[in-house]
Amino acid sequence: MTVDGLRSELEGCISNITSAGLGNLDGGNIDKLEKLSGEAGGLDMKQGKKLIDNLVAVLKSLKDGSAKEDSVQIRLTAMDFYIKNIQDGAIEDL
Repeated sequence: MTVDGLRSELEGCISNITSAGLGNLDGGNIDKLEKLSGEAGGLDMKQGKKLIDNLVAVLKSLKDGSAKEDSVQIRLTAMDFYIKNIQDGAIEDL
């Protein structure tokens, strides 16, 4: 997978999560994010992998009732910012 391919896949996942709403989390989105975390690691995108892993952890916590939606929203915002900066080429330490 390329960096642009990963960016596109991440955009799709984030869009799916936000469109469905946090109360309707689909385990498939979490699984896909876990796969994309591995792809980010393979591309040596340390910050991207860290952000994806943090998002996955809080999504799982939200599903089991141990996290609040605010925690997810913060991580979604960070992930969205990261994705947009990949697209603009503004991130040097991918």
